[in-house]
Parts: sequence; C-alpha cells; structure tokens
Amino acid sequence: MKLPSILLGCSPFIGAGQFGAKAYHYYQKFYLQPENMVKLFKKSFDLNVKSVQLLSDRPVSALIEASFAARVKPFVIYSTDLSGVGLRRVLERLSPLEPEVITIHAEIADSFDVNEIMERIDIVKEHGATAGIATHQPGITLPWIKKKRIPVEVVLAPLNSIGYCMEPDFETSMKAIRECSNKVVAIKPLAAGRLAPKDAFKFVYNCADSVAVGIASEEEMKETYDAANIAFEERKVGVK
Repeated sequence: MKLPSILLGCSPFIGAGQFGAKAYHYYQKFYLQPENMVKLFKKSFDLNVKSVQLLSDRPVSALIEASFAARVKPFVIYSTDLSGVGLRRVLERLSPLEPEVITIHAEIADSFDVNEIMERIDIVKEHGATAGIATHQPGITLPWIKKKRIPVEVVLAPLNSIGYCMEPDFETSMKAIRECSNKVVAIKPLAAGRLAPKDAFKFVYNCADSVAVGIASEEEMKETYDAANIAFEERKVGVK
C-alpha cells in the first residue's frame, strides 16, 4: 500500500488533551461547532491534501459532508477502540468514505491482548479495509507485534525529535520505528505545537512513510503543508 505523504489529523477537532490549555478552546471551536471542521476539511482539499487521519463521531460526519460538497474522495485512516457490533456499525457509517485503513486504538494495541486485537482485525478485513494499529509506546509495542506476527500493514506511532509521547523513551522508540517492517504513519510530529514545522518534518520523514498532523486554522494549514511538502521532496532527492 502506498500512503499519502501527509494526512490532516483530527486531534484538535475533539479537543485532545495534549493541547493543554488550548484543548477546551478547540473543543468548543470544532467539536461543538462541526461547521468549522467542514471548513478546514474543504480548505485541505483546496491545498491538495485529500487524506485524513480520522477519529470520533463528529469529525466523521463533518468529513462526509465536506467530501460530498467538494466531490472529493479522501484517503482515510480511521482509528477506533470499538469491537464486535460497535465496530461493525461504525464501519457501516464510514462506508461513504470507503476508508483504506482501519487502525486499532492504542488502548487496545498496547494491552498486548492477542485475542482482542485479532477479533478487530478480522472485522476490519471483512469490510475490505487494510488493518493497522496505533500505539502510544512504540518502543514496546512495535517489537511485540513483530514477534507475535500480528497481521497489520500500517502502524501509527508518535514520532518527533524531542521524544514527546514516545514511550518508554526516545532511544528505544526510535530503534523500534527504524526496525519496523510495517508502513509507519507518524503522529504528534510537532509535539503538540512545541516544534516548528520545517525542522520537525525533516526529522520525521527520515523515519516514517507518512505523517498525520492536527491543524486548527487555515493559515496554520498552509504553513504546515508547505513545510511538509518541502521536507518530503528533500527526502526523495536525498537532501540532508
């Protein structure tokens, strides 16, 4: 599978906790006003980034609305902790988007429960999507899925130059990511705003196939995408 070089992440849209004092502001701006999500999805399409790392219910509805309005078929990676009937229902709801990859949430993947993981993988494959996992502890979980031969093609893992959210530590996580045989999508590449996009993406693209980044404004989106595109092109031509 060929992954897009960059995906629009949805963490700001749900007011995720890594944004600290800004989290509640983002929750009010986006989750409680989904029309603002729709605007950013459409802007992303205009900037030729038609790929999304999707999560939660309201971002799903907003992306469906934006996709239909713009007549765009986005590339979707969807992360979920659901299982059984709940997972089947959300996959049916996602069917208008035809998600390419469904990843098992880190809360499940990092539990090392093979039965729980395989139950979800089987359902994902029933729906014709590629199975993946997300992890909050790449230094531990990535070697484990390799050892256990967990049949996933894509992994989402925190990856940034300061080791933010890379458990159990930066060095162990970097070793696991470099040795990973799966396609790697970097999450938290800007360390929740602690890093400037230009340098952050240059580091990330040396280790990952793709990157998902949360964006909270149109101005920030253009700056971020420009930096990502430059870093990705430099990697292709071998610029250090």
